[in-house]
Amino acid sequence: MGLAALLALSLAGCGSANGDELPEGAVMVECAVGGAGSFAPDCSMELHEDADGRIAILRHPDGGFRRFQLGVPGEGLITADGMEQAEVVPGDGMVEVRVGADRYRLPIRQ
Repeated sequence: MGLAALLALSLAGCGSANGDELPEGAVMVECAVGGAGSFAPDCSMELHEDADGRIAILRHPDGGFRRFQLGVPGEGLITADGMEQAEVVPGDGMVEVRVGADRYRLPIRQ
């Protein structure tokens, strides 16, 4: 599976696991932030399009967030902020994105 599949992030059928209101278009995704050992559906993801392209914002339960630029030629996904680079690991129906001590499982459309 190529990184191009990441561009087709599937937002359908996802929602807030705890019933909290999410911003319009946001979905809950599994994450393990700050070096957590296990994943939980605690982070939200929003997709935005602007002059610079498509951006995914992943919000942590503590208020922190990370931004990723999608569809970068030859890369697929890169961090939009900071010095740490994203590592993308393909999985079954998802990709795992790792940046520093934070990890995210993002659904992809097959």
